[in-house]
Amino acid sequence: MDESRKTILLFGASGSIGSSIADVFLSRNWHVVGVTRRVDSSHANGVAWIVADPLANDAVADVYDEYAPYYAVCWAQGGNVNDCVYDVDVDAHLQLYQANCVYILSSLKLLLQRNLLAKPARLCIISSIWQEIARQNKLSYGMTKSALRGLVLSAATDLAADGHLVNAILPGALDTPMTRKNLTAEQIDELAGATQFNRLPQLEDVSRLAMFLCSEENTGITGQFIAADLGFSRVRVL
Repeated sequence: MDESRKTILLFGASGSIGSSIADVFLSRNWHVVGVTRRVDSSHANGVAWIVADPLANDAVADVYDEYAPYYAVCWAQGGNVNDCVYDVDVDAHLQLYQANCVYILSSLKLLLQRNLLAKPARLCIISSIWQEIARQNKLSYGMTKSALRGLVLSAATDLAADGHLVNAILPGALDTPMTRKNLTAEQIDELAGATQFNRLPQLEDVSRLAMFLCSEENTGITGQFIAADLGFSRVRVL
């Protein structure tokens, strides 16, 4: 590995947001190490892969050591479920909390215990605008994303002694094939028309923001929650 290149550890690198983040970092000559539970041929070229599951009972402690130190870490993994207070499945709710919150906490703890972060490092968590506002039938998703607020604020406070910066990006409904598959044309039009941009935010809006927050250009932003939603969560078109 070229030691002159900075390395980002990217959890969820095989997902749509993670893949976009990987592409941006690769284009800026970063070394990208992706974490996934399994590697297949569709995964991005140029990414070094670590096969790991931080939630597994038999997780190997030294699995991240090879590519350290990490100048940046980004968590773009997570799950989703539709439910409400009337029909919530408590077991499924707890599983989502594991995927969206405990996954980040346990992997971050391991990186710190093994001293794998550069000092300072920049840490970025991909959350959602639904941690700040509510929508129907998103009880467990909204609760688990809201819990990340406490994680980011606590980590930003505790890790400041080592100079680490910790932030979260809150994407809105992004213009992806998955969004267009899960929403009707009428719902997409309504989302796009909620601001006078009359379009949905793009994956690149998230990945370029992650690039800035994880780069040396970010010298003092920490403990922040930055929406990448074209203003959707802050404006009303009347």
